[in-house]
Amino acid sequence: MTRRSVLAAVPVAAAAITPGLDGSRSGVVGTTSMESTFDPSRHGFGFYNWRIREGPYPGTPPDAIDDGWRESFERAFDRRLSELPAGVVGALSRHAREGLLEAVRTDGYCYGMIFAAQRYFERPETIPADFGTASEITHPHAPLSGEATPVLEDLIDYQTAQYVDFHAWLGRYALFDASLIDYESQIPDLLAAVDAFGTAAITLFTESSVRSHQVLVYDYERSPGRLVLFAYNPNYTAATYEEYTYTVEVDTSGASPVPRPTEHAGYDQFVHNEYDRAIRTRRESAGAGPLADGNSLYERLFGTTLFVDADPAVRTIVVDPAGRRLDHTAGPEPLHYRYGAPEGTYTIVLRGREDAEYAVGIHAASQHRTFLDETVEGSLEAGETDRYEVHIDGSGATLETGVGATALLGALGTGYAYRTRGPSNRDHDNDV
Repeated sequence: MTRRSVLAAVPVAAAAITPGLDGSRSGVVGTTSMESTFDPSRHGFGFYNWRIREGPYPGTPPDAIDDGWRESFERAFDRRLSELPAGVVGALSRHAREGLLEAVRTDGYCYGMIFAAQRYFERPETIPADFGTASEITHPHAPLSGEATPVLEDLIDYQTAQYVDFHAWLGRYALFDASLIDYESQIPDLLAAVDAFGTAAITLFTESSVRSHQVLVYDYERSPGRLVLFAYNPNYTAATYEEYTYTVEVDTSGASPVPRPTEHAGYDQFVHNEYDRAIRTRRESAGAGPLADGNSLYERLFGTTLFVDADPAVRTIVVDPAGRRLDHTAGPEPLHYRYGAPEGTYTIVLRGREDAEYAVGIHAASQHRTFLDETVEGSLEAGETDRYEVHIDGSGATLETGVGATALLGALGTGYAYRTRGPSNRDHDNDV
C-alpha cells in the first residue's frame, strides 16, 4: 500500500513511525492530508528540463558565483576560508564553478526545477504571475507578455544554490564516494521527510561516472523485500504524468538496502541531503548557520585533499590506492578530485591523444598547509603514456616521477620534466 492510498483512507493523519525502514529514527513526523499531497501532473512544471545546447528553451549560463560560494562556505563551517591553504581555496572555487557549468551542460536545470516546484507546491502564493499551479507554466520565460522572467530567476537561484551553498554541496558529499552512503539510516530519514512535508529531494547518480540528476520523491510503497519511491523527474512535463509514473526502486531483501538501477539512465545510487529543506529556507530568508556536525565533516573532507588539473592535450586517468578512478568534472579541462583522500599511492596516467606537449597541475594539502603544488610537463606522441605517483601518508604527500609502466597502464612515454612552484613563486624546471 502506498503512502498516498493510506492518506486517502485517513483524510488527516499523524503517525509515530518506528525506527528502521518504516520511517524516522526519531519517531516524529508532521501532519499531512490528501489535499496537500504532491501530484506531478499538477505540481510539476508544464515544460521539461532543458540543456543549454538542446531544446526550445533558453540556456542561461551562470556567472559571478565565487563571492556567494565563499560566503556560503564561511557560514556553513563558521570559519574563514583564510584558514585553508590558498591552493585549496582556488581548487574548491574552480570545482564549484566547473560543477555548476557541468550541471548546465549535462542535466540542465533539474536541481532548480525540483526546488522551485517544491516551493510552489508548499507555498502556492509564491507562484509568479498569477499561475495557479506549476503545471500551468509552460515555458521557463513565462509569462511571455513582458521582459520580466520571474520563473527563470527562481530556477537559476535554486540551480546555483547547489554549488554556491555549501550545505547543498557537502550535504551530498557521498557523491564523492558511494561507499560513504548508509542506506539503513538514509532511507528512514527520506521517508520521514516525505511523511512530514509531502516531498523530499534526492540526487540520483551513477557510481562509475560523474553524471547525476535531481528528482523529488512524493510517495512510496513498501512490500516484502522491496521499496518503491515515486518521484517527479523534471525531464518530463507535468502532462506526461497523467499517464506515466517515474519510480526509483530499492531492494530491501538483504542485510542492507540496495538501490536498483533506474530505467533508461541507469542511475544506481542516490543521496538524500538532510539539509535540502534548510537550504531552500535560506534561499528565501537571511538565516544561516554552521552544519550540525560541521567540525567532524570539515575534518573528514579537508583532512587531505587531492586535485589533478588535467590538460586537454592528453587523456588523464587518476586512480586511488584501492584502484578506483577519482571523480572529475566533465568540462573541456577536467579537474580530478578527492576530498578526505585516504593514505596510500595515487597513480596519474597520461596518454597522448596525438603528438602534443602537456602541463598537468597536481595539488595536495591538509586543512592547515600545502603538501604539493606542482606542475608536471612533458610531450607525448599519440598512444604513448607517462605515469606519475602521488604518495600520501600521515606526514604529507610526495610526487614521484619517472615511474615505470605496467601491462595495465601501457608503455611509458619518454622525454618529460616536472616543474615545482617554490616559495618565491618562480618556476623551477627539473630535467628527469
